[in-house]
Amino acid sequence: MKAPARIALANLPTPLTFAPRLSEELGLTIWLKRDDLTGVGLGGNKARAIEYHMGACRAAGADVFVTGGGPRSNWVLTSAAAAAAGGLDCEIVLFGDRPPAGTSGVDLLDRLDNLWVHFTGSPVRASVDPLLRQVEERLRDEGRRPYVVGRGGAGPVGALGYVTAVEEIEDQARSAGIRPDVIWLAAGSCGTMAGLVAGYRREARSPVVVGAAVHRPVEECRRRIEEISEASLDLLDVTYRHPVRWRVTDQLDPDPARLEAAAGMMARSEGVFLDPEYGSSALADLIRRAGEVQGTVVFLVTGGVLNLFCGSSAA
Repeated sequence: MKAPARIALANLPTPLTFAPRLSEELGLTIWLKRDDLTGVGLGGNKARAIEYHMGACRAAGADVFVTGGGPRSNWVLTSAAAAAAGGLDCEIVLFGDRPPAGTSGVDLLDRLDNLWVHFTGSPVRASVDPLLRQVEERLRDEGRRPYVVGRGGAGPVGALGYVTAVEEIEDQARSAGIRPDVIWLAAGSCGTMAGLVAGYRREARSPVVVGAAVHRPVEECRRRIEEISEASLDLLDVTYRHPVRWRVTDQLDPDPARLEAAAGMMARSEGVFLDPEYGSSALADLIRRAGEVQGTVVFLVTGGVLNLFCGSSAA
């Protein structure tokens, strides 16, 4: 399989802006990569992944886009919005039962035509996977041509969005007269971080890429990042791969007070609102480790508007 063509959907490039007051508070030099402003389905960073998945979907001749996640999943809402904009049918699998009105993204999904939502009835995230397979089998039996993507859109194809984002970041950094020493972000399904690692494996120079694990154990994150990043470079036929320094930190059970403090610090200092699951966790981790960090930090604001109003997403 070769890398699919990208279908442009997001508002790119997103801004790279200096955060003077946050920098002063933490005693660091911090720039914000504003991927909360991608503009597709309120899903922030997921917009970069969906561009490549939509390209692969079109190349496969599919007529229905199938994926899954949680009721507050940024990925699910972005996928559904992109499918609607592309004139595709879409089937979504969500773990659990239909949540009360106003507490999730399901209300927004209900506004879309040609979209069907299925609930697993189980609160376990992994319950999405077998139902996705069932939906795919049913669609094929009906003569449909489904394109199926797992939870979070994390995989070699989706990671391509952040492989190419590296060039965008580096171009912006050169224009600003800076050289990033550290890229800091939340690691959930790990596709975003895997793409960054892969992108820097194509570069002669790389910063340290640090991901705060918010969903999966650290060792699982490391394995996924390694596997996905290598597979995405295979899609691009990249032969020589530069060594990249990267690590995963543990934010699986954060202190809620620290998350609230981190979100408040970002809002007060820079007027940027962080969701309670990804952005706040990543910043809380950076605050905790600020004394260990050296050089210029690019903090990836992964966004996700839903979680600002509905709580954690568990995508």
